[in-house]
Amino acid sequence: MYTLLIDVHGTSDSLQDWLRERDEVGSELVVLDRDSVAAQLLRSDAPPRLVLRTCSEGLDASPLLSVSQECGRELPPVIVLCAEGTEADVRGIGEDAFFPVPQPQSRDDLFAILDLMVAPVDGDVAMNFEEDDAPELHHGVFIGESNAMREVYRVLAKVARSDSTCLITGESGTGKELAAQVVHELSTRTERSFVPVNCGAIPKDLIESEFFGHKKGAFTGAVSDHKGRFEAADKGTLFLDEIGEMQLALQVKLLRALQTGDIQPVGATKTKQVDVRIVAATNRDLEAEMSSGNFREDLYYRLAIIPVEMPALRNRTDDIPLLVRHFVKDINKRAEPPVSGMTRGCLDALCSYTWQGNIRELRAVLERMVVMAEGDLLTIDDLPAKIRSSVGLEEEEATGSGGPMLPEEGLKLSSAVDEFETALMLQALERTGWNKNQAARLLNMNRTTLVEKLKKKNLTSPASKS
Repeated sequence: MYTLLIDVHGTSDSLQDWLRERDEVGSELVVLDRDSVAAQLLRSDAPPRLVLRTCSEGLDASPLLSVSQECGRELPPVIVLCAEGTEADVRGIGEDAFFPVPQPQSRDDLFAILDLMVAPVDGDVAMNFEEDDAPELHHGVFIGESNAMREVYRVLAKVARSDSTCLITGESGTGKELAAQVVHELSTRTERSFVPVNCGAIPKDLIESEFFGHKKGAFTGAVSDHKGRFEAADKGTLFLDEIGEMQLALQVKLLRALQTGDIQPVGATKTKQVDVRIVAATNRDLEAEMSSGNFREDLYYRLAIIPVEMPALRNRTDDIPLLVRHFVKDINKRAEPPVSGMTRGCLDALCSYTWQGNIRELRAVLERMVVMAEGDLLTIDDLPAKIRSSVGLEEEEATGSGGPMLPEEGLKLSSAVDEFETALMLQALERTGWNKNQAARLLNMNRTTLVEKLKKKNLTSPASKS
């Protein structure tokens, strides 16, 4: 968010409409009709990054110049939109901070000027962790306002009202166990036990005993009767994590327990009746496992009566700032010293990175950053090298961050702005694999605006060309 001071006195209705639209995509517009108002704002705690003026008679820069000297602050760029033939009036001011440009003829031309002059820098503070505001917790555990997560909340609330078996799928680190706990907490079984078991972590020789229990003397080392996980979860919920790791021999016995509610401890001659609600989870493609003969088809359809898919973090990037705020505020409770905020460049990099480990990886990275931070503000320098490299920051550091150079013979500003804009758009699209949503987020612009610019410039992805 940055402030633009706009003198719209005497400007066309279309220009004012464009400015209002710009307000909707991340700028705070302050309309003024006197430079004295701009001078007051220069003294504020959040001085503007840019002043946008129209060239009019009697344009006087003295209030702005005097206040910048008085406050010891550098005067922000003053862009002056000039009608044809009025540039000389502005140049007469003789101040380097004033930039006369031709009156834009379209919304895209105006946006290009603004984007060029107020490109985000890493020093901008994007997030203040000392503020009291905190993201809303859905169902007490989930954070996210994306459409994908809202669909998850809706499905979980419906699933909890029944006793049907439920299969939760999704990549590692997406919160499958949290989803299972929500199903239990919202159900009528909430007063009884929630028993989680990792099907891939139990030794092969003990897995049947762990699930169904055993009688004393059933095998070497069975010195007493043992209650299995099914019996421990009686009247409650049994969460079978990594169900895709379960061996075929046990899949048969699990299917029977699901169908009849009967279990038989190892070494017992009689069965026991249990009332257990099963919620299973996997990060494997069970349909592919069925095709290869590693998972029983009848068990799959018994488990997947109600499927729930947890979205990958790369498919809900709008939720990353909310997750960052929640995790860092929690990590800060144990950190010494805590961090106070995060820069715009750092947050943009976190939002652009493809999180293979999803939310679990994001939290681990944030904890490392807080612990290893050199200052009280998290910056791009605190990011792990693999993230900086992945989002192109290493290359930027290597090539330097100097601004554009004006040739000795001068240039046509509108063409330079257009070329600069095209180059940045192509970089954003290539970095995101031509994902227009992610590219628009990197460029801090609406997706529809990006699509319009691509059409206007006749830019298409390499895949579509081929």
